[in-house]
Amino acid sequence: RKHAQAARWSQTVLPILIRPFMRWKREQASSHRSPSFPEHGIVNVCSCMTHHRTLKVVCVSIEGMHIASPICYDALTYKQLMEIGYFPCAPVYPTLAVSLDMLELVSILFVHSAPNERAWAVTITKYLKNRGHEFSTGDSLRRWFAAALAQYQVL
Repeated sequence: RKHAQAARWSQTVLPILIRPFMRWKREQASSHRSPSFPEHGIVNVCSCMTHHRTLKVVCVSIEGMHIASPICYDALTYKQLMEIGYFPCAPVYPTLAVSLDMLELVSILFVHSAPNERAWAVTITKYLKNRGHEFSTGDSLRRWFAAALAQYQVL
């Protein structure tokens, strides 16, 4: 299963994400803005008005945790998330997505210090908890974050 997922990332997902990622990099360089979510914390990623598979993705950023839903069944989940500034933890049916800003920050940090996804996951969990966002499975956050970070760095 791990090999199949790695192959999907490298052969399918990452090549498709190159254009939206480069667009995001250009926008960031020119506007210096972060992804924003509405007050209630839920963003509707798709507006095609067709039947949707119920898929809610927890989106983690420095600003807090948000839910992206519904994710369009007919479109590529990872591309939809990238277009709103988030990178998924898995190529199919992700449960967590991390803001591109946060992944960029951590990538720069890990260049200048020893990489420690566990310490970062504990730190972000406590940071979000202090801001009123509870994340119930800390170890899962660490694994999901590490997966997203690894693929982001390949991209």
